[in-house]
Amino acid sequence: MVVLSGQKRKYLITAIAVYVSFLLCGIDMSITAQYKVQLAQVWGQGNNIASVLTVNSAVGIGGIVASFFTGIISDHFGRRSSAIISSFLWAIFAFGMLYAPNIGVAYFAGILGGVANSFTNAAWTPSMMDAYPDKRSLVTLLTKFFVSLGQFILPFVIVALAASHISFAIAFNTLGIAYVIIGIASFFLPFPKVGGNQKSTIKADTTEKKKIKITGETIALALMGFSTTAVFMIWTQTNQELGKLYGLTNPALLQSIYAVTSLISVLATSWMVTKGLRESTVLIVYPAVSAVALLLAYFIHNGTLLFLVAALMGWFAAGGLMQLAVSLLSGLYPSYKATATSAIGLANGISNWLVIQTAALITAHAGVNAPREIVLFNFGICLIGIVLAIIVRVEQNKRAKKGITSLEM
Repeated sequence: MVVLSGQKRKYLITAIAVYVSFLLCGIDMSITAQYKVQLAQVWGQGNNIASVLTVNSAVGIGGIVASFFTGIISDHFGRRSSAIISSFLWAIFAFGMLYAPNIGVAYFAGILGGVANSFTNAAWTPSMMDAYPDKRSLVTLLTKFFVSLGQFILPFVIVALAASHISFAIAFNTLGIAYVIIGIASFFLPFPKVGGNQKSTIKADTTEKKKIKITGETIALALMGFSTTAVFMIWTQTNQELGKLYGLTNPALLQSIYAVTSLISVLATSWMVTKGLRESTVLIVYPAVSAVALLLAYFIHNGTLLFLVAALMGWFAAGGLMQLAVSLLSGLYPSYKATATSAIGLANGISNWLVIQTAALITAHAGVNAPREIVLFNFGICLIGIVLAIIVRVEQNKRAKKGITSLEM
């Protein structure tokens, strides 16, 4: 017990850096959308906010490309190097958004932001799982909580800056400086060894490279990078248009309700998992409830009902499903946690690009009824998530009967 307590104290300062980094990451992911007009003017685009949307798409492209190598780098060269890279790349992103002289430079900074995000996931999340292997799902879920917290507090920061007549540039400069500090600190922070303190009955052989086995369960978990985030992302991008269609005078409240319930959900889900609730149960039940909520929104044309739907979507669609998939997949490959995380990140990056493009096509062709058609599209993605989760549960049960806990050989 003394050893475990010492282990927890040893990595406490690293854990603080990890979750501060994810909080800042949540702000990074939202701040350009909040300052579209100002950034467009800085880049010489006048009031053309479409230029900012173009740069935001570059973040997704950078994330997709980086997913092919960030996990491998983290697993082979250690978490420290990837943490340092992610921090300094995020700093370049923040400063690049603010000081880019034209859209070309801003686009390149956006790509680096996507690479930074991929390195963040490949470095910080596996480092916490390595440091606290008995709390793998909890420490992974907490990354989601701090990202959501960053996105939640950002509007209040913006209001405070505006009320104090402080330039928006302060926000970007502060982000950049904070990441430089974290990057410098990462040179000195204690990091666990890759794979953590694995318990194995097999004698370690440093000369033999471990082989991995890929199963239907691991493929399903990797594909959950697509389904687990697509559902809530589509909802957050389109719920206000649905609210307007159903007659709400202040549809922005839907987003506020969603944000609050999503934060509470991550904490509640974390607690339930630590008390013994199986992750695969959450991965089945949560998308099922989300699907029911979306059907309510589709068939019952009532603006007031959407507040209940927003709360359900916040709780069950944004309750850390992707993080639970990361935890389960990483647990099957203890020596390749970052690579497993990147596999889910790749599916997530494709999802971020593809579903928004699909929603745009639906909007272009469905006209006024587009928000409802998008709800139906979202319902279909929920069904895909449920099927993937059932596959995971069935395969889990088969492994348990055979006593298999790792797919490394």
